Parts: sequence; structure tokens; C-alpha cells
Amino acid sequence: MTKRVLGLAMVLVAALGLMGCTTPDDRTPPSSSPSTTERPSAPRPKDRDEEAVLSALRRIDLCAVLDKALAATPGAPADANPEAPQPSRCDLAGMRYPISATVVGLVHSTRLSLQARVIGGAKGYVRHGSSSCAVFLPVSFEKAIEFSQVPHGTPSDEACRTVVDLAAASAGVLADPDTVQVAPRWNACDALTDALGSEAEKTKLLGDGLDDCADFTHVPSPLSISFANELVPTGDPRDVTIGGKQARIYEFDDGVCDIDWRQGPFNSRYAAEPEYPVRLISLDCDRGKTVAESLVRVLGEAPPDDVAPQRLLLYAPDEPDSPYPGACAYVDGSDLNRCEPYVETRVPDQPEELAKVGVTDGQVGCAAAMDAVGRQFGAGLRPVAIMGSCYFVEPERRIQVLFAINPGRTIGDTGSTKVTVAGHPGFAKSSASYVDYRLSTSTTLEGDATLELRVTTGPVVPKDGSLPAGNDKKAESVLTDILGAHFS
Repeated sequence: MTKRVLGLAMVLVAALGLMGCTTPDDRTPPSSSPSTTERPSAPRPKDRDEEAVLSALRRIDLCAVLDKALAATPGAPADANPEAPQPSRCDLAGMRYPISATVVGLVHSTRLSLQARVIGGAKGYVRHGSSSCAVFLPVSFEKAIEFSQVPHGTPSDEACRTVVDLAAASAGVLADPDTVQVAPRWNACDALTDALGSEAEKTKLLGDGLDDCADFTHVPSPLSISFANELVPTGDPRDVTIGGKQARIYEFDDGVCDIDWRQGPFNSRYAAEPEYPVRLISLDCDRGKTVAESLVRVLGEAPPDDVAPQRLLLYAPDEPDSPYPGACAYVDGSDLNRCEPYVETRVPDQPEELAKVGVTDGQVGCAAAMDAVGRQFGAGLRPVAIMGSCYFVEPERRIQVLFAINPGRTIGDTGSTKVTVAGHPGFAKSSASYVDYRLSTSTTLEGDATLELRVTTGPVVPKDGSLPAGNDKKAESVLTDILGAHFS
């Protein structure tokens, strides 16, 4: 039963997007004090209106989307038959390994680690993992429509191509959502909000997609609801009537209470059954039954229909789908709220002044390194400043270059080796995924400042986790050019 309690927490984990988080490692940028140079901040992209996005999603029949996509996709699986097991999900039944479409949470940190692609003319992300293929079409900063398949064993390129092709055709269908529109359906968090009434604190109701929601208003006694067709709990249920519905209650020794019933009508011609499943899990069975009674009533009524749906629903390929401006959306780093795209900045003529100003002003570091980085790593890398550091990043997010001017004498990390580049001593350290150089701005290690250049794999990590060969030579060449231009 411990797993069922953990299930409540997993809803919160997914809602917060913790799957996209990383632990501190060698990529942590050097600490530096805030810049003393005042510049206007770049305007931050604004998210779409959450209620308008929900209004659009609640009207879309994903099975109708896949049905039209199948007809528009040459070579689509002939045995595929769209079937809706729950309100906001469609499975292509009949296939050995069904392809599914559903609405999921997709936060920035997760998008950052996925391959960006243009899918059917819309912005998309692709994950070709060790056990699944998935394509995500974002609809807001935090939500996306996912098309996925979980085959037996490692998914082949051909299987993933089928998922991508269907997602691309679906994007074309969603360009005119009126053709796949149904009467609005309840999403789980709005239904639970109405069922809880005055108890509800909307900021403490969290769901991953549209068909699940957890209420953390009462932390000692949280509860969750789901419209998913999940496995039936083990144990002996008690049959009861709740709100006129036949329900089953599973009570367990650890206090978990599981209440299951079916709710209708399921207004889709693709519905697997005329009613969809509802499951409520609580740590207080009395409270659970009270909420279930109210939820049956709420789900029996039509949901609110007073918000105009978001149009257009999908993002254009170049449209921002994160809260960070410009190339800041491609950075794998901390303090992204302080990230600013590069603006033309003068590089001080004197080495001493450059070392002093560059410590706190990442824009100056970008200006000093930009030409050298471009010559070695290509003009496709775009500079952005985060406090005293400059990052060179790319939309594909496969490689990232950090340049920083740090105060004080040059000190090497454990495992680093002594090097000399263009007459400047320092230290180098590397692994399969990064190369790091720290060189003195002087001809001795006791100089006033240290140049750091760090080349790493980007957040879209290659399958073997390695940088391409030769990046150590490129890093040395960049530093040679910077030292020759500004510290000779």
C-alpha cells in the first residue's frame, strides 16, 4: 500500500516538472557579484492565458484528431483504430503497441533537454528514448499535447518515424480545431475545485495533464482524483452508492482509501465505454466519500463555457514557448531569471580595466570572446549574459560554451593539470562531456584575474553523452585569440 500513498506524491512531482531538474555538478557557473552596469532588461515573453488554453483543450476530441491524421498520413498503420479510454486521451487500439495522444505537463526544464523540431509546421519536441518514442506539441509554457508509443524493447527509428508522422499530421488538423471540436468536458482540477467548494485553494490543486489532479490544501490529508483507466486495486472492495452512482471503496491498513466509480455520459463517438472511470484516493475515507459525493454531482453538470478558447493553439516554430527572452531559452544554467541576450558592448582597451569590469558584467565577457568563439565553434552560437558569465548557446542545444572572467589568482580543481596557453599559465580539466580551462590574465598564476572557458554538452545530450573530439584544441584556440587580442 505504500505505493498508493506515493502515487499521490507523484502527481505533485509531475505537476512541478521535477523530471526535468538536474542535480548540481561540474557545470555550475562561477559565482560572481551582480553587474554594476545598468542596461534595460529584454522584454520577457508572456505565457498564454491559462483559462483560454484549457477552454480550447477541453473542446478537442483527440481521437477525432488522430482519425483525421491517420487518413492524411501515407503508410499509417492499417490496424489502427482510435479509441478513447478517458476524456483527454486517445489510443490507436488494434496496434500491437498502440500510439497514444494525451495532454501532459511539459515545463521549460524538460523542453530544454528534448530535441526541438518543426512538426507539421508547428514547434515541437521529440524524445527518442531507450523505452519510448514521444512527440510534444506545446500549447502553453507548461502544457503540451503528447503523441507517444511504448514498444517492446528499444524503439526503432521506423517506429519513432510513425509517431512523428502522425504528430505532424495532427498538427495540421489542430490548425483548424473547429473540425475536431466537441462539447466542453471537465478537466480534473476544475471539477475538483468545484467539488471542494469553499475548501478549495486553486494554487494548491495540481495536475500533470487534464485527467488528474491532487489537492494539497490539507497537507496531512491530501487527496487526488484521476479519470485514467488504471489497474484495479487489490483487496476486497465494499460496494456502496455515492451520489446515485455504484461505487467501490477499498480501505487499506495504512489508512489509504480508494473510491472508484464510472461517470457519464462520455460524449465522444470514440469512447471505449459509455462512461469513463473516476478514481479518488484519500488518506481520510470519510472526507473522501464526502468529496466523491460532491464530485459526482459536479461531473454530472456541464462545465463552464464562458471563456473563449485559445486560437491559434499550437506555437509557430519561432514563437517563444518559455518565459526566457531570446537565446536565454537555450541555456542550461542557473539564475535564468537574470539571463539577458547579448547587446552590443564596448570592450575596455586596457587589460586591467577589462579584468575588473568583466568580473561583474557578462556582456563585456561576451563582447571580448564573441569573435574567437565564432571562429572555432561557428556563428550559430548565440551569446547571452547571466551576471558575470557569458554563455554561447544554440537552438539545437547540443553544445554550450561558458566564458567568464573570475577575480583573483588562478587555482586548479582537483584532478586538473597544469597548462600554458599563449604564455599564460593555468589549469585544464576534462571528461567525456566537458573541457574546462582556467588561465591567468598574467604570465604568472598570481595575476589579478582568471579567464575560464568551459565547453560542455548541451542539455540535449547525445546518446553516448560525449562531446565531439577536438573541443580541447578549439578551446585553446579561443583562449589564444582572447589573450592575444585583450591581454597581451
